[in-house]
Amino acid sequence: MVKVYIRDVQNEKPEIPLVIERVGVKGVKRRIRIYSPTETLSYDIKLDAYVDLPKDQRGIHMSRNIEVILEAIDEASSGKFSTLEELLEAICHRLLDKHSYASKAEVHGETTYFYKAEVFDNEIYEAADVRLRVSVDKSGGIKWCTGVTIEGMTVCPCAQAMYSDLEGTELFRSPSHTQRAKLFVGVETTGRVARIEWLINSAINAFSAPTISLLKREDEYKLIKRAFENARFIEDVVRNALYNIAVKLIKEKFPEETKIIVKGESFESIHPFNAYAYRKAYLKDINLE
Repeated sequence: MVKVYIRDVQNEKPEIPLVIERVGVKGVKRRIRIYSPTETLSYDIKLDAYVDLPKDQRGIHMSRNIEVILEAIDEASSGKFSTLEELLEAICHRLLDKHSYASKAEVHGETTYFYKAEVFDNEIYEAADVRLRVSVDKSGGIKWCTGVTIEGMTVCPCAQAMYSDLEGTELFRSPSHTQRAKLFVGVETTGRVARIEWLINSAINAFSAPTISLLKREDEYKLIKRAFENARFIEDVVRNALYNIAVKLIKEKFPEETKIIVKGESFESIHPFNAYAYRKAYLKDINLE
């Protein structure tokens, strides 16, 4: 039998010798089970897995990215990783092992995290959209970005104050327009990862009040009362979230170069447009006094 030579086209020289920063697979959907020290957590996750490509390499061996993802998920099922972040970091290291020509690997993950909302002596799980990004280079450097998006409630303090002044009513008993708002809190850092729970708590406590899936009539009353006693612009929400996460990061001794990103969008009830606020800052630039 004649042996047939099979070319490895990926290892050939490219027609145009230019570096590509990210090459890989995007939108790989899988279910992951993590056995933490306190509980078992299941995630439906969408993953992107990339490496960089040098100028003298035509392409990457794409199947290796899928192999790495599946191997890591299998090991997670046997209890090897205690957090989702550990698993994603392990995927990065394995990508570098599989792609000897790469100098950096990067993994993005999108999932839903269900946190326990404790409201008025009731416990209910609510959803937060989570984005994770980790990059590892061959020198051992690790960069993390963790972000969460949750929804909450805001009450306009301007309309409330105007009604109170004109009608002579107590401020917190005065009507105002309310809206549902969406808030993103993200942290970029090196070496360490900001916990998802920290970001969620920072966001929840920034709103006038949380939004809750299940509310009985008395709970609705309590929630509305809380919101009107805590009227906030979207600007207030962003400032409060920034302050909340900064306090936590300082307490946990994160480096001064840690970057925080906060974005808020209010779905206005009396306007045909949304209100928006944004702040990006390094931990060293935030004055907590």
